[in-house]
Amino acid sequence: MNVYARLVYRNLRANLDKLSLFFELFFPLFFVFVQGSGLGGIIPPLDIGNGRIVPYQLFLAAGAVTLTVINAGTNAGTQLWFDRKNGMFEQILMGPFTRAQYILSIILATLIIGIGGSLLVFLLAFPVLGTGLHITFQGQLLIGLALFLGTLFFGGLAIALSVALKSSETFQVVSTFVFFVFLFTSTVFYPAGNAPPILQAVSYLNPLTYATDLFRAGIFDAFTSLIPIEAGILALEGAAVFTTAVVAFRRIRV
Repeated sequence: MNVYARLVYRNLRANLDKLSLFFELFFPLFFVFVQGSGLGGIIPPLDIGNGRIVPYQLFLAAGAVTLTVINAGTNAGTQLWFDRKNGMFEQILMGPFTRAQYILSIILATLIIGIGGSLLVFLLAFPVLGTGLHITFQGQLLIGLALFLGTLFFGGLAIALSVALKSSETFQVVSTFVFFVFLFTSTVFYPAGNAPPILQAVSYLNPLTYATDLFRAGIFDAFTSLIPIEAGILALEGAAVFTTAVVAFRRIRV
């Protein structure tokens, strides 16, 4: 079997069990069906660009699908940490594997979990989203780009945190806090233009904002002139964080 296939398979087996899969799907679906239903009658429809106006439940449902990229990123960092703690990292490097193959296999597994999880949540949320979908070929490209770049960014960030932090407890606390900051300062729950100026500025630096905006533009055909700029910024942020993660990973002493 190919080296990368063996490592990716091992990483998927290590990350995916029935209980963790349930909660990774339950988290975004909770927002779709509970919070979206509860606030849908209070918050008026929102303009997402290109003349597209959608009910709040649809707006939130589209944003909630992208939450799986955060879950996938957390899995990447957690796996690297526990591999180091339990001595698996050293054992893998003693086999016919290199550091480059190991880190790339984690990224590939993270992409599979992030993109696959997003598509699965999308299918489960289809009773809500299906009423307003308008996906073109350009939209399919935007959806794929949003999920790929979002997963790459958060996977790289989690790996960098797992290298920098010295204990599993610290990693869990810090990573949870950091990802919640990304979540609640993004456009998952509300448009950035309606937020206070300071929160707007933070939101416009947030990669989850761009991933969410790209995803919404893709499924609702809400392409605007800002979408290519957002895609470019997200790509730069993803490349920067991924490079930082690789440099940090290479300094790990076996």
